Amino acid sequence: MQLVAGFRLGSYEIIAPLGAGGMGEVYRARDAVLKRDVAIKVLPPNWSRDPERLRRFELEAQSTAALNHPNIVSIFHVGQHDGCPYIVTELLQGETLRDRLRRGPMRPREACDFGVDVARGLAAAHDAGIVHRDLKPENLFLTKDGRVKILDFGLAKLTQPECADAATATLPQQTEAGQVFGTVGYMAPEQVRGSAADPRSDIFAFGVVLHEMLTGQRAFRKATSAETLSAILNEDPLPLAQLVQDLPPALQRIVSRCLEKKPERRFQHASDLGFALEALSNGSGTAFPGVPEAAAQRRWIWIAAVVAVAVAVTLFVWWRQPPAVPVVEAVTQLTSDGEVKANSGNLVTDGSRIYFGEGTLGSYRIMQVAATGGPTTVIPTRLANFQFTALSQDGAYLLGAAGDAFALPFWAVPLPSGEPRLFGSIVAQDADLFPDGRILFCLGNDLYIAEKDGSQPRKLLGVDGVPVEPSVSPDGERLVFTVWSPAHRPVSIDEVKADGSDLHVLVRTRDAGCVCCARWTPDGRYIVYQNRHEGRSDLWVLPMQSGFLRRSPSPVQLTNGPLSYAKPVVGRDGKHIFAVGTEARGELVRYDANSKQFLPLLPGAHAFDPSYSADGQWVAYTAYPDHALWRSRSDGTDPLQLTFPPDQVFAPSRRTS
Repeated sequence: MQLVAGFRLGSYEIIAPLGAGGMGEVYRARDAVLKRDVAIKVLPPNWSRDPERLRRFELEAQSTAALNHPNIVSIFHVGQHDGCPYIVTELLQGETLRDRLRRGPMRPREACDFGVDVARGLAAAHDAGIVHRDLKPENLFLTKDGRVKILDFGLAKLTQPECADAATATLPQQTEAGQVFGTVGYMAPEQVRGSAADPRSDIFAFGVVLHEMLTGQRAFRKATSAETLSAILNEDPLPLAQLVQDLPPALQRIVSRCLEKKPERRFQHASDLGFALEALSNGSGTAFPGVPEAAAQRRWIWIAAVVAVAVAVTLFVWWRQPPAVPVVEAVTQLTSDGEVKANSGNLVTDGSRIYFGEGTLGSYRIMQVAATGGPTTVIPTRLANFQFTALSQDGAYLLGAAGDAFALPFWAVPLPSGEPRLFGSIVAQDADLFPDGRILFCLGNDLYIAEKDGSQPRKLLGVDGVPVEPSVSPDGERLVFTVWSPAHRPVSIDEVKADGSDLHVLVRTRDAGCVCCARWTPDGRYIVYQNRHEGRSDLWVLPMQSGFLRRSPSPVQLTNGPLSYAKPVVGRDGKHIFAVGTEARGELVRYDANSKQFLPLLPGAHAFDPSYSADGQWVAYTAYPDHALWRSRSDGTDPLQLTFPPDQVFAPSRRTS
């Protein structure tokens, strides 16, 4: 397969070749979907016809994909094109250890720090049951930001430890006894003999690499491959002390132990090797030349201790201070047309205007009003019953659904007018927009993310309940949403990171009324949400940045009558909260045929759902808005309250038996 600039493998476009090795050719490519550069390793056509090479190539993909560690290269995708398999990995910036060693050996401390990272990566692989079997300077990469990455698990052998999980235990054993794989000069003695390799084989190869980092010379290098393999079996390399001046004895002992001929005399686990190197790197000033004397070290220790105490005191005082919360200073009425505004969609604002739904089911309209108040105007659209949930970052369109079902297709309605367009095939019960235009939507018990045109919907996470009213933080990193029970009652407001991790509850209904409808402030420091309790709804605020060592913040109530507030949204200036305010009333009336007017049935009582006694002398009713049960005479005298909040009564009736 000839790969030239512009050639496409699926969604990846080849940019340029990067190099070739024993297990494939590597190219730089561009991921057209995620807009990032990647590396693609491809088997040449003549290699892909070799079943053994193809098997090892596929094993590399399995091995690498099973690992997730900062010191191991990440794999993104595996595919085939015209019979040729390829692997897509992260594109690394920097150089291989081989390139670095061409400039000469490393300083002991540099080699020690480098070795700690390699040992950590090997430990992660070994814990997953994977032995690299081809560790060498070409397969160790030094990134520009100072990290070390282990490359090319193409010769990896998957072991089956006693505690292997299902993911590793189902992958087959690969190498039969007597087969020799690896690179001459870096093989362990047991590999040279064709015996089974285990994690201690990688530790031997690591010792060879560490020897080369310190000396600039290979530990085992003879005129021919056969002589080199014989030296690995029968000879010890020259002592490091003869090759490097002022090398710490402890480091010499570490390398010597790695290069023991018998596996049982080496370090038994890469983590033990890492601890030894880390202890040496962080040890006393005599470990490496050029560090302060003991007296100077003691002085710096005292200074560090004083600074640590000062920092601890500062953190404690800071932790004791409760996080600042907003305060409602005044309430201003913006509309006065008396139309119903709380039944459809959310309130959204672009800073100068507020968009809201108006009307009742079957006649919802898109309305707007200036943020300073005034007359309302209609946003024309051909969509019936359009209920919008979000406004794009640039204020160009409203995101919402049209209809009266629980899950509906989602549309973009242009502002100030224009032809609506569908967001791909998305069907959802609620949605919000990321700052970059991607869509977060809820369907069933799951949260999904789709691209800004509605394409490529993918599940983010499942929820124990029904997620609704999602809201994306201003930086796009965190999400909050309301969780409903199967009985359609809000259970809690939850938070999760945008990658689907760290799901946790912020506020529960059982802790504080009936909570819902959380929205972020523009700076991402708070969420404002709605809390319905004892028949009325108020706005609450919860600080979202608890900080390092700071205690978890508590919600704070912002409003407390006389109005109930719903559908809160914070203005883009961060100084105003817009919400729908209502004053709940209930009144029983009767129609008087003589005066042709409705007259109060129970004067002075906020009541509904009356139930009269058989003789018509008494009436039971529920009070509005707390749904408490009352009894009085038919003319409203002698009232008596029978139930009290938080109990709520609906549709009382008298017994007929």
